[in-house]
Order: sequence, then C-alpha cells, then structure tokens
Amino acid sequence: MRTTGSGQDNAGMAFPIDEIASGQERSERLSVAWAGLIYSSAGFGHEARAFISALSRNSWPIKAISLGHNEEDLLAPQELASLQALEQTPVDTSQAIAVQHIPFDFYRREIRGRVNIVRTMFETTGIPHHWVQPLSQMDEVWVPSSFNIDTFNACGVSRSRLRLVPSGVDCALFQPATPPLNLGPKTGFTFLSNFVFTDRKGWDLLLTAYFTEFKQQEEVSLLIKTYGNETVIKERLGRFIQERFSMQQLPPFRVIIARLHSSILPGLYTACDAFVLPSRGEAWGLPYIEAMACGLPTLGTSWGGNLEYMNHGNSYLIENEGFENVPGHIDTPVLIGYQWAKPSVEHLRYLLRHVFEHREEAVAKGAQARADICQRWTWEQAAAAAQTGLLKYSLI
Repeated sequence: MRTTGSGQDNAGMAFPIDEIASGQERSERLSVAWAGLIYSSAGFGHEARAFISALSRNSWPIKAISLGHNEEDLLAPQELASLQALEQTPVDTSQAIAVQHIPFDFYRREIRGRVNIVRTMFETTGIPHHWVQPLSQMDEVWVPSSFNIDTFNACGVSRSRLRLVPSGVDCALFQPATPPLNLGPKTGFTFLSNFVFTDRKGWDLLLTAYFTEFKQQEEVSLLIKTYGNETVIKERLGRFIQERFSMQQLPPFRVIIARLHSSILPGLYTACDAFVLPSRGEAWGLPYIEAMACGLPTLGTSWGGNLEYMNHGNSYLIENEGFENVPGHIDTPVLIGYQWAKPSVEHLRYLLRHVFEHREEAVAKGAQARADICQRWTWEQAAAAAQTGLLKYSLI
C-alpha cells in the first residue's frame, strides 16, 4: 500500500521528507528509473542530468535510461562517467517509479513502471489536444512552473495530477567570477543572447530592436550564440537582414553557431555585459537563469514560466503586447494551433538603451538577480521538490 509522507505535498517549493507519518515504520525507497535525453546539450538533457545526479547524491537507488540525442563529447568526463555508471544500475523498471523526462510527443509506452511520472513542459497558451488523455493516465505530471500548471490544467489535465517541480541552476558553476571566454576583441558594451535557433525565441524581434535602436558608431555590440542547422541559420539571418536593413549601416553584431562544452558555457556569459532574449514563450527559460546566476542584467519577456524567478526587482521585463496565433509556417509545427506572446519591440528598444546608458543600475540588478537565484532556485531545491513527489509513492 502506498503511504504519503509527512510534509508539504502540493504544488510550490517542497522539501525532502525524511520520515513518514508518525506511528508507521519507515520502509526502503522504491527504485527510480529516470528516462530522458540524458546526453543531450538541449534543455531537457541538462535538466535530466541535474535531477539524476542530485537524486544519486542523496542515495536514491536510481537507474538512468538514455532515450537518444547523444552528445557525450559536450559533457565533462566525470559527469559522463557517472551517467554511464548509472545506466548499469540493476533496477527492474516494471517495479520502479518510472520517470520519463521528455517532450511528451516522444513518450515511450514500453517504459512502464509500478508508478509512472512524466516530466514535461510546453511554451504556448495551451498544450496539444492529443496529450491530454495519455497525460491523464499518468500517476503524476511534473511541470517546471506555475505557468504550466495553469496551461495544462486549462486544457483538461486534472490539477490533482499536476505537480510543480521547478528547474534550477548550479550557482557554483554559473558565477560572476568565472573566467570569461576569449571571444576576440571586445567592441564596447556587449549584449548576449543564447538560444536554440527557432522562431519561438524571437531572434527576429531582437535584431529589429537592436539594429533600430543603435548606430554603427556607438560602442555597443550584440553577440548571438545559437545552434541548429548552420546552413539554414545563415540563410535565414542573411535574408532577414537583407530584406529589412540592407540600406542601413548596422551596429556591430556577431553570430556564433556552436554547441559549447558544459564546462566553458559559464565563460560565455561572463564575457558579456548583459543578457537579452525576447522569447515568445518559455516554460522555464534555462538561459535566463544561467545568465542571472552569472550576475548579468537580464532582459526577458514578461510572460511565461520565466516569471517563476524573474521580476522587476531582479530583471528587465519586456512588455507583452498581447497574444497572437502561432503562424502556420513556423519551424516548430507542434506549436501551431495555439497562441504565444507578442513581446514589444519598442519596449525592448527602450530597455536595451536603458541598460546601455545606466550601467551601474544594471550591474546592481544583475547582483540582485544572482542573490535571488542562488537563494531559491538551485538544483538542491529543485531536487527537494522532486524528492517530495517520489516519496509520495516510494514508501511502501
């Protein structure tokens, strides 16, 4: 029989439960089989590795299961060796808590446990209709933000089945003292944007605001670090700039198309002066929280899961002008049929200029950002929320 542990057992920040209800004997923890994109450099992979590692450090019997998208060469040797060892953990998945940590369209029906949990997320005003029924058959659905609690519930997933398990960041790795990457000669105040190259990230809005607001002679630059199909990225960026700004002398900007090794990524942030990403929708927003942990003044959209940890006191929030239907021609078809945000280009221009001209204020806001993130949004706290969910089912 399942026994619920004492302590907080609802949405919100939770804590580890070390004892079950009084009068009951403590039992061994049920093993966990955590399946995900554990060798991927994308957000889902980063999250999966962090949760698996944290639970392993806390002595959970846990087996890692790789679902593909392998990029082992981007991981530190020690992290890679640890994950490979955890893949060999002798756990019977059918008798374990099976956690699938994936975009839900990639759910594997053959991975079934005694208890079944899905960790997933979505970035628009709703979720795909074909997700609702299978999600409703899970024991729990873990999402990273109150934003997704609301969007999943509004589309038909029972509130009682949803659990808020936030993501986190390693504040010892992502910190202001990290030596900056050598990116070549620095051209003035540098804005950084880091994202996978998709329409949702608002790269077109960023370029429009930056090229419109700044002049060639100003001591400012924009560095975009992205990844994806290099040929497609160069073609789309080139066409966008040619069609809209061909007659204009542009301020300095640079694009790096690469996936960076996990150990040097923090140096990308500390090599720059501010971070900006006018995303049309985030369920969490990993680059935002990484930049904030590094102490960068951070500009982000005032809608979505990033508002879990971003506010006017620690960030520069770009006004949202409302919502629009996701266009039918975008590069992520799963989002079609839903709505996403309309970050204001005019307000983004204002914020870029403001941060550029009020650097002492921006530095102070970056320091506040790091303090807030390291106080409330570390991987230790994220793992605590995950442990609360697991312990609901693991004491038998």
